Amino acid sequence: MAISSDDKPLSANEPLKAGSLFLRGDIARDLADTTTGGISEGSNQLGKFHGMYMQDDRDLRNALKKEGREKAFAFMLRVRLPGGRATAGQWLVLDRLADEVAAPSLRLTTRQTFQFHGVLKGNVKALVKGMHQVLLDSIAACGDVNRNVMAPPNPERNPLLARVYSDALAWSRFALPKSRAYHEIFLDEELVAGGESEPMYGPTYLPRKFKVGFALPPSNDVDIFSQDLGFIAIEENGELAGYNVTVGGGLGMSHGNAETFPRLADLVGFIPPDRVNAVAEAVLLTQRDFGDRTNRKHARLKYTIEDRGIAWFKAEVEKRTGFAFAPPRPFEFTTIEDPLGWHECSDGTWFCGLHILSGRIKDIPGCSLKSALRARTPARRGLRRILRPRGPSTGCHLPQHRDPRLNLFSMTQIERWNAELRDKSPLEIARWAVAHADGRAIISTNFRPYEAVVLHLATRVCPETPGPLG
Repeated sequence: MAISSDDKPLSANEPLKAGSLFLRGDIARDLADTTTGGISEGSNQLGKFHGMYMQDDRDLRNALKKEGREKAFAFMLRVRLPGGRATAGQWLVLDRLADEVAAPSLRLTTRQTFQFHGVLKGNVKALVKGMHQVLLDSIAACGDVNRNVMAPPNPERNPLLARVYSDALAWSRFALPKSRAYHEIFLDEELVAGGESEPMYGPTYLPRKFKVGFALPPSNDVDIFSQDLGFIAIEENGELAGYNVTVGGGLGMSHGNAETFPRLADLVGFIPPDRVNAVAEAVLLTQRDFGDRTNRKHARLKYTIEDRGIAWFKAEVEKRTGFAFAPPRPFEFTTIEDPLGWHECSDGTWFCGLHILSGRIKDIPGCSLKSALRARTPARRGLRRILRPRGPSTGCHLPQHRDPRLNLFSMTQIERWNAELRDKSPLEIARWAVAHADGRAIISTNFRPYEAVVLHLATRVCPETPGPLG
């Protein structure tokens, strides 16, 4: 049994990662095995680093068990999409792949990306290869690594937002794992000959997931104080002066386990814009070296800081970077934007915000949203989808200097799709349908008929939704 430095046994994931040959494991073999619709638990854990989760249809469990058959396995695959930005061409491919090799719907997530559900094992590689054709992937979309990086949506609104987005994109690229395992397993690339290394992550990567977000006051779109690492953009005279840095946020907890708890991030100081990657790497490396690898429920950065203290953590990061944080600059969060409908950008272009119920892009009676998005996209070369964090909406950006009445969507359609918000409480607007309850099992669809009743009762008990964190 592997033993940690303080003589506690390491969690099962640690030796699994160490012996995986940089995230290869038995995934390729398990995907090729046609005798089962699933993969081994070890491959499932390693598959998360490649954006893939194994799930099963819980509604069919009992019947299949009585028949002596295996569970109805399928896979979820999450796209890596920093800042939630995709081109029109990428969107059309994702839309087509959802129809061809997954459940017909696409899911928008609160970390600004897309998820495919209901992907059968034999279709996983076809899905990844289809995404690869338009320069999309699912590398590090899950797993004990830097996850999808969040940023304010619609960076075309002004040059400052565009700069913040570019810094978020730069960190996302910098923090990608260097292993070629993804390309070998899913894209049939030749096995790497000779040595391979992970200079930043090491052979066991991080103790747990690591989430990073960028925000520009006064809007706290990304819930910056709930991130492991946050960068709050500071504007001075219309320019980006730098970032206030936050560390140690996280809202997750395990019910009934008092040793797990939500925690708001600490504000540690200010840095100039050109030091984002250096600071982010130092924070990540500190968590890599000091995070708890014996208990995954205690392995997030927030527990490392809670146990050792913010003063110790700040000093450790400063030692690794070779420079000290400056005092934090003043800032204020006053809103969480929900820009529905048409809005003009500073350069004269337009974007349209659409409310997407529970984040599901699908055709339903009375609202053929998925078909409408597909039908309107080809006429708009350069159209982009920008996913808003926190809630169920998406932005469609028109790069041309054109009036919105030239119809990406008619004003009537937009009003109909967004009108449902007017009579709903903040709680109902902010709700997010759960894709799966225990991390693997798809939640029972039997709940959906009662969803409206539960939300109505919850709204009566808690009529107001708290404002933005911070």
